[in-house]
Amino acid sequence: MASQKAKHKSPLNLNPEANVISAPEISQSPSSTNLFSEIVQYILSLFAIRNDTDQKGTIESIEKGSDFHGVTVWTLIFAIFIASIGLNMNSTAVIIGAMLISPLMGPIMGAGLAMGIYDFELMKKSLRNLAVMTILSVSTSTIYFLISPISDAQSELLARTFPTVYDVLIAIFGGATGIVAGSRKDKLTNAIPGVAIATALMPPLCTAGYGLANGNMKYFLGAMYLYIINSVFIGVTTWVFVRYFNFERRTYLDPGFDRKIRRYIFITSFLIIIPSIFMAYNVITQSKFKKNANHFIVSNFTFDKTKILTTNYVNKPTEKYIEVTTVGEPLSVEMQAYLKKLLPQYELEGVELRIIQTNDRFGNEDKIENSRNEILANIKSKDDKIQFLEAEVLALRSKDRLLQNAAKEANILFPTLESISFGDMLVHNIKDLSTLSQVSVLVKWNKNSTDVDKKRLELFLKSRLELENLQVLETD
Repeated sequence: MASQKAKHKSPLNLNPEANVISAPEISQSPSSTNLFSEIVQYILSLFAIRNDTDQKGTIESIEKGSDFHGVTVWTLIFAIFIASIGLNMNSTAVIIGAMLISPLMGPIMGAGLAMGIYDFELMKKSLRNLAVMTILSVSTSTIYFLISPISDAQSELLARTFPTVYDVLIAIFGGATGIVAGSRKDKLTNAIPGVAIATALMPPLCTAGYGLANGNMKYFLGAMYLYIINSVFIGVTTWVFVRYFNFERRTYLDPGFDRKIRRYIFITSFLIIIPSIFMAYNVITQSKFKKNANHFIVSNFTFDKTKILTTNYVNKPTEKYIEVTTVGEPLSVEMQAYLKKLLPQYELEGVELRIIQTNDRFGNEDKIENSRNEILANIKSKDDKIQFLEAEVLALRSKDRLLQNAAKEANILFPTLESISFGDMLVHNIKDLSTLSQVSVLVKWNKNSTDVDKKRLELFLKSRLELENLQVLETD
């Protein structure tokens, strides 16, 4: 009976030797183990790229693309002309078309493949053809820009003069896409054109030609640096994946020499990356400065009678300032001092605030015109010019509204006034031959008006329009 009662007790078993209570073993469900294994296998198969590799076809295709003679030469020349025209006219679509027909990718991937399989003949051929293609491309674009009547540097061209580490990443992922897609038995034909567009080998060479044609070495060096980044890292990425796919090597080298080659590749890649990191840091710093400066302007320059014409942000090691050009009622010295004290709140420590005020709403038109011409001459961007002209339109509308309000108030205050007109008049001084622009008011009174009314109207208009040199003329 005791043993039967023990069977009905707690499922925990008492171990008399160890004097401990142990739980019964719980076996894993075979179904859960199989499910986990299937998930792992699915993930591995999802990212597997070695299984469908066509080594022979890939090598033949890249070797063929490395050739440079006959049709390939003329294709490159035509593509360079197309890309140069696209950069000259700032046409993105034309530039993309030139990149699609450019044969520059062939020798670069050929050099990467040659490094991976130790095919030194292919290496010499690829590097020789790449050098010839580079010289021919820069020469062709230089000739075009020498004869082109348009010499202004457009935004598409300027974008190729300041490469950063982001261009390195584009070249790496572009090269990876090119070799992975090109090494499949079923070729991904839509991937290669995308790689040609993303890596953008053609535009930097055209930009380098523009720099030579215009004697601008900064543009030339910046564009060539971008071209070197694209070429080197497309080739390096090709080499990495060729080694990963275990392509059969044409020449056997001992492990020590193999390690030396890898070391040289990594050192060269690192040295090429370093300048792009500094450039990327500068771009990020400039972007942050511009964002903070713009936030400062938007948050604090909100005045009813003062409008912003232009803004200019300069962030250099030697000088940092925000330049704001305004029109309308001038800002007081106290207000300017207050605005300058707000700069540290927007992470703008050590930044100088420069306020240029074109505050003559009516008088001294020559000064306004000179200021306007000076501002327009210094504006390079089309968007900034549009913003400036829009601000001028708003200022003119504000001026017209002020004159209309002054006319309505004058009709109420002076019942004997029949009509009033405003206009800008050029006053020529016969003695010194100077010319002054001033606002003139032409008024017509009825017979009941007095000299007191006329004097009061003149004082009212000078005060209302804030013009001391206002001239009031009478008409019959």
